[in-house]
Amino acid sequence: MATSSRIITALNEAADAGERVVLATVVRITGSSYGGVGTRMVIRPDGSTIGIVSGGCLEADLAEHARQVHSSCEAKVVTYDTRADDDAAWGLGLGCNGLIDVLLEPLKGSTATSVARMLELARDADNPAVVATVIASSTSRVGSHLLIHDGSVEVIGEFPRRIIDDIGRDSHDAFAERRRGMVRDYDGVTVAFEVITPAIRLVICGSGPDVVPLVRVGTELGWNLTVVDHRPVEHAHPERFPGARVVDCPEPQLLAQTVALTPHTAAVVMSHHYARDLEYMKALLASRAPYIGMLGPRARTERMLADIAASGLAVSMGDRLFSPVGLDIGAEGPDAIALAIVAEVSATLTGSSAGHLRDRRGLLHQPQPEVRVS
Repeated sequence: MATSSRIITALNEAADAGERVVLATVVRITGSSYGGVGTRMVIRPDGSTIGIVSGGCLEADLAEHARQVHSSCEAKVVTYDTRADDDAAWGLGLGCNGLIDVLLEPLKGSTATSVARMLELARDADNPAVVATVIASSTSRVGSHLLIHDGSVEVIGEFPRRIIDDIGRDSHDAFAERRRGMVRDYDGVTVAFEVITPAIRLVICGSGPDVVPLVRVGTELGWNLTVVDHRPVEHAHPERFPGARVVDCPEPQLLAQTVALTPHTAAVVMSHHYARDLEYMKALLASRAPYIGMLGPRARTERMLADIAASGLAVSMGDRLFSPVGLDIGAEGPDAIALAIVAEVSATLTGSSAGHLRDRRGLLHQPQPEVRVS
């Protein structure tokens, strides 16, 4: 799954402050669960938390376990099993009907920084990364990590060297499990695998008031956001679009030279200026971006396509163009439209149907194919 930027920020802030925190990570799931493997929560010494690992069922109990981890400075795995549909023994009121293993690891200083960097590298990579974590061993430290991303391997902690090659070979199998996760034993060392999907990269062409809620929602989801303005970037931009990078592109036809338009990039055109939007569209259609959203009525986009064709410019469109942009949720107003756009981008880039969950059969967290443009 994708990594939350809030977790990375919390770990870095704790490291800077010299504060010890406990990082709770879902490392194995059997049956139903609120989130997938890799769902994380930071627990501070005072019991306050950042992030959630369930719908509120486990957080209080995990905070109690975190107190012990704070005291012992030793990582441990806590297991919650409600598959028998009888959680009275836990006294937690769980209703997930599943088994969940949660790793609690104490982090401080350079250790917190290393884990934050690991998650950041996976989030910003060009392709999905695999994190292998020791969750049980009599000879190795529980909580040691191995990151495999973009052809490189990095050790975080005291990961046993003798099984790194085996981990590398088995990491390919981890992609088949995705949200469910994979656990394997290597001569007494139990390792949990997690596939981390890079954060969605969204380029927004325009900087009007309706861009503000789109940036806000994308930031909450931990997306990598870039706002493109035809005017020079001013000091007020960071205040208007917190969490986004703002760049100026006075010549829209040079968009591809201003921002990276990769097979992992989604783009939404919403400058409300016809000639400028037309040039943005030309640049995007000439790129390999798998999602191109155009704000405005369908007739406006059809006129643009006619103008592009009349100019003799050959572009590859396929099914990448979404106009009017957004899912049909009856959205009215900037906030609701932002929600419709974010939902459509997410569904498109994860290969999801964007249908009703009640109509879906099988596991809700089955792996979804990634959209790629060759």
